[in-house]
Amino acid sequence: MIAHAPAAALTRVAVRPAAKGLQAYAFTAPADILLVDGRTAHAEPGDYAVINGVHTLDVLSPARFRLEYDLVAPIGVVLSPADCARLEQTLGVGNTQIPTVLVQAVERLAAIHIGDVRLEFTPGQLSEIAYRATKRGHTIEQEIRLVVDRIRDEIFYRGGS
Repeated sequence: MIAHAPAAALTRVAVRPAAKGLQAYAFTAPADILLVDGRTAHAEPGDYAVINGVHTLDVLSPARFRLEYDLVAPIGVVLSPADCARLEQTLGVGNTQIPTVLVQAVERLAAIHIGDVRLEFTPGQLSEIAYRATKRGHTIEQEIRLVVDRIRDEIFYRGGS
């Protein structure tokens, strides 16, 4: 706990350190830049400075920058190794390493197919199916099979058309 703070005044939140990757800035005007190793580099408009925190590592021409660095798309969600391991228990090993593969694995998990027909459910509807299954002591698969059995019964035995 925090000294001199009443417990009622605090709410615990989980945190992790922010990612500390390299950043690059493009120059729009000439400048002389002090590098972390003590050298001074001259930059022209269009050149790039590569920094780590407050330290400038290098100044590069556009051509050299493209050869030595890849641009990283802004990150929307960052999963820790523990988060990935937990997801992979459900989705399968390796399914959290590439965003498109992760999306496909989640879609496969959330999809319900009857033959070639894919039943679309919202996350709320899937939660409701899971809730009803639990309430009845069934797995989700058993609950879905009961629904399919009701459809079969309606079509083949009660003369539905």
